[in-house]
Amino acid sequence: MTRRLAQAPRSGPQQREIGDRLHAASPVLYGRDDDITLINELIDRVRDAGSALVVSGEPGIGKSTLLDAAQDHSRARGMRVLRLSGVTSEAHLPFGALHQAVGPMLKQVASLPARQRSALLAAFGLSDGRTAPDIFLVGLATLNLLTASAARRPILLIADDVQWLDQPSHDVLAFISRRLSSDPIVLLMAIREGSDQSFLHSGILRHRLSRLSAAAAERLLNVQAPGLSPNLRHRFLDEAAGNPLALVELPRGESRTESGEAQWLPLTDRLERAFFSRVSGLPAATRTLLLVVTENDSKSLREALDAGEVLLGERVGLDALTPAVSAMLIEVDGGEVRFRHPLVRSALHQAASPMMRHDVHAALARVIKDQSDRAVWHRMASTIGPDDALAAELDEAASRSQRRGALVTAIFAEENAARLSRTALARSERLLRAAGFAADMGQPETVERLLREATPNESHPHLRARFAWIREISEPLTVIDLARISPLVGFAADARTGGDDDLALELLWRAAQRCWWGHASDAVRASVHAAARQMRVPATDARLIAIAAYVEPLKNGGEIHRQLAAQAAPGVADPGIAWTLGLAANTIGAFDFGLSWLTAVSTAFREQGRLGELARVLFARGWAEMETGDWMGAMRSAGESLRLAEEVGATVWIAAATVVQAKLAAMRGNLDACEAHALQVERLVLSPNTNFLLALLQNARGIAALGAGRSLEAYEHLQRLQAPADPAFNTNIQFFSLADYVEAAVSCGQEAVAAAAIDDVERRSAPMAVPWVQIMLSYSKALLAPPARAETFFQDGLGTISQNWPFLRGRLLLAYGEWLRRQRRVMDARAPLRTARDILDALGAVPWGNRARRELRAAGEASRPRAGRVLDALTPQELQIAELAADGFSNKEIGARLYLSHRTVGYHLYRIFPKLGITARSGLRTALNRPQPIA
Repeated sequence: MTRRLAQAPRSGPQQREIGDRLHAASPVLYGRDDDITLINELIDRVRDAGSALVVSGEPGIGKSTLLDAAQDHSRARGMRVLRLSGVTSEAHLPFGALHQAVGPMLKQVASLPARQRSALLAAFGLSDGRTAPDIFLVGLATLNLLTASAARRPILLIADDVQWLDQPSHDVLAFISRRLSSDPIVLLMAIREGSDQSFLHSGILRHRLSRLSAAAAERLLNVQAPGLSPNLRHRFLDEAAGNPLALVELPRGESRTESGEAQWLPLTDRLERAFFSRVSGLPAATRTLLLVVTENDSKSLREALDAGEVLLGERVGLDALTPAVSAMLIEVDGGEVRFRHPLVRSALHQAASPMMRHDVHAALARVIKDQSDRAVWHRMASTIGPDDALAAELDEAASRSQRRGALVTAIFAEENAARLSRTALARSERLLRAAGFAADMGQPETVERLLREATPNESHPHLRARFAWIREISEPLTVIDLARISPLVGFAADARTGGDDDLALELLWRAAQRCWWGHASDAVRASVHAAARQMRVPATDARLIAIAAYVEPLKNGGEIHRQLAAQAAPGVADPGIAWTLGLAANTIGAFDFGLSWLTAVSTAFREQGRLGELARVLFARGWAEMETGDWMGAMRSAGESLRLAEEVGATVWIAAATVVQAKLAAMRGNLDACEAHALQVERLVLSPNTNFLLALLQNARGIAALGAGRSLEAYEHLQRLQAPADPAFNTNIQFFSLADYVEAAVSCGQEAVAAAAIDDVERRSAPMAVPWVQIMLSYSKALLAPPARAETFFQDGLGTISQNWPFLRGRLLLAYGEWLRRQRRVMDARAPLRTARDILDALGAVPWGNRARRELRAAGEASRPRAGRVLDALTPQELQIAELAADGFSNKEIGARLYLSHRTVGYHLYRIFPKLGITARSGLRTALNRPQPIA
């Protein structure tokens, strides 16, 4: 067969005749001047700025034709054109569409960083990597290949029929579309109107193709179907209603003689009927080959002819396809065969009987010789079942798809393996595996459907536990449902019975997190902790430590702090363990420990391309940075967390990062920015099930009011955390705002309320509070204590450990200085006030720094003008890029860390330099540390 194809003339009379017919059939654009101008302007500006455009419209409206015109214009401008397209029969082939565009550039893959290179090769099945490449690493690798090539010659990247792209290719395309503003690349995407596929990037340019005007429609029909009678001409104009494909194809079909009832069919159905009417008159061998091309997930001409031989029982040559080319249904180009329009494929598929499709898939399974899983897919489509051998092959195909990061394909494989399974147990296990993949993708509806189909076997407790675990991880943890905690403890017992201690501990860790997010009773919290202590795992297991922290952060805080101190000394290499320890540390207020682990985790997740998880880590790290005094670091972390959360559509982490920004604005005295962020959070957090964010938000509002000297307003904001009926009530976070609440209460004359809050935290923290909480207790007690005892509490709070909490220490020193001045110890007051001023100025805590100045003036000491820093003018992303550049990282290295192209990094630096008053990278480090007087 291979020899016969090799002998088939590629440029002989037959091929030239086919080519001439195709050229003659090329459609002419009518009525599209404005649409062409829009696209041409993007192309003409490509050297100044890249762009992405989504063109949408109904079937046949001319999307592909418009892309063809853009391709011609780009080539005339000397640009390189890369193209990919989605096909329904190929949607299960992971990264198949992406390979169409990137394939020609794979020779340059050696220039990519190792992780990106490995991810891209694994995605294309060109390496034997055992771990799934993260989609964002594949996206970054693709972006870097494109930008490297575009630096030599601008690129037009065309993606047609986006609605049929395989999911991984679609995700990479979405990633790229958000990052083209600084690169000479234009990305044009055509998508069928009404498709479920969408791009998360709200800023992407979109353009909907409308139907042709009456005048343009008449011109097109006159050219494509001259000589029509007036009646037929009016009929086709009326039926087509400005759809270009209908104007071209309806006159060619049997619709000339159809009854008037056909015009009441939807236009897409009428077009499919018009296409199929041209198929029915073709020779039998041609119709068979067309059905093979329809069902095949490859454009391979050789495979089509080989499968045709199997079905027809005789040799088949290229001439068997000539009638289909003459009927303008397909295009043949070298070794590939393609339909002229997707509606031809759908018409043939729908017209074929299930038995015919079954036979075609069986024939394709016999002739496919490549090393991919395609033969397995076709065997699957031609097998009714059961077939345990084929089911096992599909298990292996699912594993390979998982390693390539193609979970949609893995789900597809496991669902069909379950269908082919002989036993109920094997069927359930495979559906559970598919449900696990769906949970990893964040598709709770798919998870629930698969779990309903996989009825748990009550005689297998381990299966019950797996059911529970998959259902649990498929839903956002932010959904508070206290009724689920006790069952999770029970399922953990099932897992232990089944010998899976690791799964049991994961279930208990999830139950503990639900305790923290919600308002679980003491009894429920105790049951989770008791079950965890019975686990046969080392006491140093990070999950055991985190469970204790989440079920009772104050009560267990002292012991957890001791355990964290022991873990911190040698360091933690495993990112998962570091992540768990970092969460535990933040939960009890050991932010100094948490920061080191969360920084390590963010580095690991960034390298691995786990941007969805990185968004959450950066929120947690930003909070730790804020509490430990690195406010610029917190600003960077929150800004990046927000960007990544928006990219992956994680609303809760968008809101969480915005809360950090609100509190930073509050502490810096920017009340308008704080309230703007607060209102944004309230718009995002519509459900009381995420009340931990509302609690943190009220803390930010309380601090803003305190800084502005509005004590009553601050008290009202912070009191909401104490009111059980309030949406911001959260018992686990109340102690986070203890010092703020007490300060506001004392200032409002609510000493009894303040004393009750102190007693509650002290009682719950027994026998030993963590340092952060202990400093807040000392500060709070000093504000309430009589003169004879107040100084002792101030001194207790100002111990060496307080240096880890600069904002709290600065406020404590300020309060101490104020107290000393009120006690007429003016000379003694100056030192703490001076130190407080310096600490608060360094942080940028403007209201408190100004307050320290006023107190110093009252104590008889002049105070120098407050100094700001020029980097206050930078956005969080600009600050992040500037600091990385100052540390010696190249643009490419910065781009790899921030998932940007190196040209985008250069563009940001171009904007940063004038803001900092410098002209080169060499001046960055000095500029970032240079104070600037503030008027």
